[in-house]
Amino acid sequence: MSAAKTSVTIEFDLEFETDPVGATLDIAVPSAPSDEARQALLDNVEQTMVGARDNLVFQSVQRVHGRLERYAGRVGDYKVESLIESFAGVDYQRDRTSIHVEWSWAHEAFRFMEFGTSDHTVEGDPLLVFEFDAGEYPYLEDMFGDGPAFLPEVEVSGLPEARAVRDSLNWLRREVGQ
Repeated sequence: MSAAKTSVTIEFDLEFETDPVGATLDIAVPSAPSDEARQALLDNVEQTMVGARDNLVFQSVQRVHGRLERYAGRVGDYKVESLIESFAGVDYQRDRTSIHVEWSWAHEAFRFMEFGTSDHTVEGDPLLVFEFDAGEYPYLEDMFGDGPAFLPEVEVSGLPEARAVRDSLNWLRREVGQ
């Protein structure tokens, strides 16, 4: 007696989002031998992606945070804690045939780290206020003593792109593809 061949279709769509920076993941099982088989497969996918401890979405988010921390030290000792803390969590919904997952970071500066910036001028409205290290910026100490600096604008060096989210999504695509 030969085993019957059955076919299951799984659709996987992982998209990078820019406002806010994050991702959406849709996994659908539009065809399966039975609804029971579909639900069993969706149970397994849900556990792997968002349900189990150390799931794939969690690992992807941790990769983003680790990459941001390494990037910050490499490009100028930037403080990225507020970007990491702006993680809005993971939201997911499941229906009879699919799972939809979203995660993002709410900090407005996140996109500048992710995509990088060119050299630019930041203008105050009407002034910018900075706390500064007198040893690092002696010319500001000459102008403002040991108080904060009040400047109408500053010239800012550009940042290279961090690619933290995009690279973590590429990692996630590879993991799911295995």
